[in-house]
Amino acid sequence: MMHTATDEEARGQAALYALGALGAEEAARFEEHLAAGCDACASGVEEFSEAVAALGEAAPQADPPPGARDKLLARLAGEGGGPTKPASAAGFYILRAGEGEWRATEDEGVTYKLLFADRERGTVTTLVRMRPGSRIRAHRHLGVEQCLVLEGDLRSGPHAMSAGDFNCSLPGSVHEELFTDGGALLLLLSPAAYESL
Repeated sequence: MMHTATDEEARGQAALYALGALGAEEAARFEEHLAAGCDACASGVEEFSEAVAALGEAAPQADPPPGARDKLLARLAGEGGGPTKPASAAGFYILRAGEGEWRATEDEGVTYKLLFADRERGTVTTLVRMRPGSRIRAHRHLGVEQCLVLEGDLRSGPHAMSAGDFNCSLPGSVHEELFTDGGALLLLLSPAAYESL
């Protein structure tokens, strides 16, 4: 079975599928692709599914905050000022500053923290931290990437950015190697995968 996308993009689709982060139409198309006999994608889904299954065990054990049990029981009983609503009805997702896990990338000195995966759009919101002197290899964007520099400095070719600067990269655009002298913290809204060059 031949891919119509790059291997990197297909691997990204397999990862999003395993996470349950593809929209209904994308998931259906990917399932048709799997059913057509793509061994590479099937293997990717199996590999990522094992990683997803292990995510629940990766979180450190922690005691709930004081009063959490009483608040939960009150909500279940319908107390506390009105009828209870399912968590999804509230329409909010909050990740506190100390929550989440910083993960290493293939680029030395560069880590990221996943803030949110948008299943409908197939995008992820991440924080990217670059240590002083670190670099991110050249890559092609497989979708729209929005980047806000929160701290530090960032350069790519003749373009220099600092805290408060914003960049939007369109699909198919190529970023030359990104590097920082003093370190940087970036907020990215982007597709889940890139094509490394």
